[in-house]
Amino acid sequence: MGEQDRSIYSTFGMPRMLLIALLFIGILSIVSLYLGFDAYLSDKQARASLYLLLGTGGFALIGYMFFRSKSVMEKVEMIPQLEVITTLDCPSCGLKNIRAFQRGDYLFKEAEECTRCKGKTVIAKIHGRERQKPK
Repeated sequence: MGEQDRSIYSTFGMPRMLLIALLFIGILSIVSLYLGFDAYLSDKQARASLYLLLGTGGFALIGYMFFRSKSVMEKVEMIPQLEVITTLDCPSCGLKNIRAFQRGDYLFKEAEECTRCKGKTVIAKIHGRERQKPK
């Protein structure tokens, strides 16, 4: 994960917006449980059961989303990071050159000058390869 990708994640390894949503659902669940117990004490059984069901359902949803997002984050970290590279061919002398992909690259585009014969190179291939880990 790059630095800018890490900034949207909290210390729990979850996206910040998901964590905020879970906190909001938690607050609503606590309020619902309070209203359920209050209604139960004032002999309003139907209302009490509805509030208690909403409160416990909210906490069940929080638990499900918390553990579900953890497993998804572990899978995302296992995906190999690819580096996009461009292969340049010189039609005159046959020199092949590999460089990092630049914005605006497309196949068969005339690129920079050939270092051997000073002719124009052509983009022959754009592909990805696994990033080399720093030693």
